[in-house]
Amino acid sequence: MNQEIPSKDEGMEMPLISEDQISKELMEFEELVENECDSLHLLYKKTESFRCLQQVQLSSSAVMRNKDFRFPPLHDPGINEAFNYVEPEPVYDDIGVEKYVMICKELKIVPISRIVKSLPGDTINLKYYGLTTKQIQALTETLMINTHIKKLILQDNWLKVADTVMLSTMLEENSSIRILNLRECRIGQEGAEILNEALSSSQFLTELDLSFNSLGDKGLTDLQTGLCEAPNLRVLNISHNGLTEESADTLEKILLENKFIQELDLSWNSFCTAPGNKKLFNAMKENDILRVLNIAWNGISMKLAVSPLTNYLKVTENLEHLDISSNRLEGPSLKSVRLGIFQNRSLKSVKIGNNLYSPDDAYFLASVLPLKQQDPLTHLDMENMVFDKKVLPLLVRIKSSGKTIKYGSILGNYTIKGPDINKLIFQRCRYLLEKPKKKKLKKDFGHFVLSLPDESITKAQFATLLKKKKIKRLDQDLLKELYNRFTTRNQNIDCVEMKRVYMKYYPDTVLPPPPVKKKKGKKGKKGKGKEDEEVKVPEQQETSTEKQSEEHTAENENKCAVPTETIITDENIPVEVLQQPIENENTDENIN
Repeated sequence: MNQEIPSKDEGMEMPLISEDQISKELMEFEELVENECDSLHLLYKKTESFRCLQQVQLSSSAVMRNKDFRFPPLHDPGINEAFNYVEPEPVYDDIGVEKYVMICKELKIVPISRIVKSLPGDTINLKYYGLTTKQIQALTETLMINTHIKKLILQDNWLKVADTVMLSTMLEENSSIRILNLRECRIGQEGAEILNEALSSSQFLTELDLSFNSLGDKGLTDLQTGLCEAPNLRVLNISHNGLTEESADTLEKILLENKFIQELDLSWNSFCTAPGNKKLFNAMKENDILRVLNIAWNGISMKLAVSPLTNYLKVTENLEHLDISSNRLEGPSLKSVRLGIFQNRSLKSVKIGNNLYSPDDAYFLASVLPLKQQDPLTHLDMENMVFDKKVLPLLVRIKSSGKTIKYGSILGNYTIKGPDINKLIFQRCRYLLEKPKKKKLKKDFGHFVLSLPDESITKAQFATLLKKKKIKRLDQDLLKELYNRFTTRNQNIDCVEMKRVYMKYYPDTVLPPPPVKKKKGKKGKKGKGKEDEEVKVPEQQETSTEKQSEEHTAENENKCAVPTETIITDENIPVEVLQQPIENENTDENIN
């Protein structure tokens, strides 16, 4: 193998090999290749038939001319596989943690730890997370392969139209989610139309919460097909969506076609008219599976709007829980509901609190509990409603019968009196006018009231008097309420009544004395002093002062009168008087 072959340049002649010898060797080589084609085996075999090319006395041109010459097959190190390599699709488990992290990496967002920790469980609670579109994308794509999550809570995340599209696509692929909470997601009418397709194809969803989503009547119409075709939907919440009488037709069709809904929440809408309620409750009569009904906060106050509900309660045999609280029920409407509850034989609990009925109406309603001893009704919720003390024996009877009642309070034997509005207004006026610290700016509201004329005046005249008295600190709302308290039939202000009421609260109020105007005298000539000041007194006061001064002088004259001198002679005095001794008053004893 190491033998050197002389080249032509060295002037040496190469030994010639005949063609027969070459062909013979080639035939032997072909047979060898066919029998043992492993190049490594041939390399280490060290036979005469397998030699290095340096051992063959052939030039490169001679080898190329021989078409039958074959080299032994070479082992492929993987070059073809490397050039033609196709990356296989990743295989994920049924949890999807790895896929979620990979999608977040591709979208350049940070994975949410709550999602990573919740994927192996059965609930993902993302309430108030404020999810972005990319985060919704990563979540929905992960849930397409997840088979563990049964409850998805996306409350208050404000889903956009694109987010709703991705959510709907996920619901079509996912077969494990049973409960979907979209409360306060604001999907609106556009989102309802997109979600309708997912509800139609979803065969596994059992509970759907669409409250606070601004659906409106049009949005509910767009959801009609999906809600009718959802075969496993048991709980539906569409409260706080601004639904009106127009949605009664849509709900009628849903309740007639989908007879699997057991719980229906219609609270905080506007089902308060007789025609709409008639369609709604007639459909409920045909639905024989509804167990829970919530129609609170719908403003059902008129008896005509309550009558369809009463008729439904009389005939239904499946309804177990009814919430009709906060509907402004009172008087005839409350009696109608009480009649329906009395004739019903399936209800277990009723919520009818936060209404407008009186303590007597509350007693009349509570008296239905002891009368239903054989019925399943065990709880009556009358939250924030009050009773008189006469209800105490009734409460004892209810407790002894094993039933419960919830109420607000029991009134005592006293009369409830509200605040005195007139006094509050006068106190506020007095406070505002006496609030300034400077004495010159302070005003007395009582003086202004007593200065009003003894007749009715218009509001414009009243405002003029306020301006004349320089009263500017009373705000318009306060004056408006003051006008309303003392307004006559002619929309004038009764000043006489205002004075009377004011003096009732402040009897010591008197008008101030009239102001005294002083006039200064003219200056005298050449340094002479001022003349005496003249005081101007009103006529009425002047006459009264003159009378008082005259009466005062007359009394003083009577007290201090001195007898005039008279000349007394002996002729005029009787003898007996003259003979009597004269007593001197100024004796020494008296002096001492």
